[in-house]
Amino acid sequence: MEDLYILLLIVILILINGFFAASEMAMVSLNPNKILQLANEGNKKAKILKKISVDSTKYLSAIQVAITLAGFLSSAIAGSNLASNFVDLFLAIGINISANLAVVIITVILSFFTLVFGELVPKKIALNNPEKIALLSARTIQLTLYLSKPAVWLLSITTTGIVRILGLDSKKDKETTSESEIKQLIRSGHIQGLYRKEEKDMLENIFKFDDIEVKDIKTPRTAIYGVDLKESNEEIIRVITKANYSRIPVYEKTIDNLKGIIHVKDVLIQAKNLGFKKIKYGSMIREPFFAPNNMKINILFKKMQRENQQIAIVLDNYGGVDGIVTMEDILEEIVGNIYDEYDESDKFVKKVNEFTYQVQGIMQIQDFNRFFNLDLDADYGTLSGFLVNRIGYIPKKNFTDVITYKNYSFTIDNIKKNRIDFVTIKRIVDEKDLTK
Repeated sequence: MEDLYILLLIVILILINGFFAASEMAMVSLNPNKILQLANEGNKKAKILKKISVDSTKYLSAIQVAITLAGFLSSAIAGSNLASNFVDLFLAIGINISANLAVVIITVILSFFTLVFGELVPKKIALNNPEKIALLSARTIQLTLYLSKPAVWLLSITTTGIVRILGLDSKKDKETTSESEIKQLIRSGHIQGLYRKEEKDMLENIFKFDDIEVKDIKTPRTAIYGVDLKESNEEIIRVITKANYSRIPVYEKTIDNLKGIIHVKDVLIQAKNLGFKKIKYGSMIREPFFAPNNMKINILFKKMQRENQQIAIVLDNYGGVDGIVTMEDILEEIVGNIYDEYDESDKFVKKVNEFTYQVQGIMQIQDFNRFFNLDLDADYGTLSGFLVNRIGYIPKKNFTDVITYKNYSFTIDNIKKNRIDFVTIKRIVDEKDLTK
């Protein structure tokens, strides 16, 4: 009968081990948002879990103390009380073993049952129902935390003391995850099918966001669509309606003499009140928002957000107008090209055939890279800038050389005002690929 009580006590200790093992796994697998939601709804156990989870080191240490004690006690009780029974059991079948060997056999058998019923099965259950198990064990963990305070404190100071004796820094910060490691995790997640290519690209673009400068995404000065206030009202309204933009830069005689921005909504309001012929465009000019060429776009984004601006005039190092950047241009660096009902999709690129394209020289390098999946240096600004850099000088109209980069060839079709106007781009395809 005494042996039966001992076996029952060992089973209870294994179950205690399993309870705390499940609690530990449940706590580390918890969805904190669900617990926070339950706590806000008044769930008392969720409130306890919310309080406990603030310091993971403390509750994990307390649980580990309970698991270790349960394991040691079950081994000690089994070894000291059942060893003689095992010796007698083996003698009954004609095998003589020592008490020490009997303790080893008991320990092996006990370890098997402890691992299965005190570790593996409880942890598997906890992984399938982390919130339920955590809530079920909340009060017990809270009590364990309170009762194990002296043991946890003793273990903590002992560990710290030994670490110092070994000459290690016990206050050293935890290893941080680098940006490259996070990027690798993003790529791995995409490969494993956790998210689509579009989501992967957006996540990667966020990391590039603070590396891009205004000059990399600006619409260059020569491509700015503006209105000259010296023109007649009829001409100005013709330019505005042709533009298909809601905000248009206005200047006098030259773009360097930029006066500000006109909003089409303001034009319509005044046209309703006065008529189109009597519109006073000078009265509705909004003060321009300026940005230097080398400003990071993440900083510009915050400034434009704060000041409710949708368009920024880009200035060069001498204070002259060098281009414009819109809020849409900035957001496109994260989400890709954004088109509205008036935009022409990839208006700078005309597809000739499967491998050939005609591209405007003023196409921004960032847009060009996205379209052709290349990695041209954004410092070139435009495709024209890249080609001029490769050639080494501004080509003349009779330039016929073919420039190659990676698996693409570039042929200059037209040069206009010392600028490469149109380029034919061909993708160089291996003949083996065509036969596949």
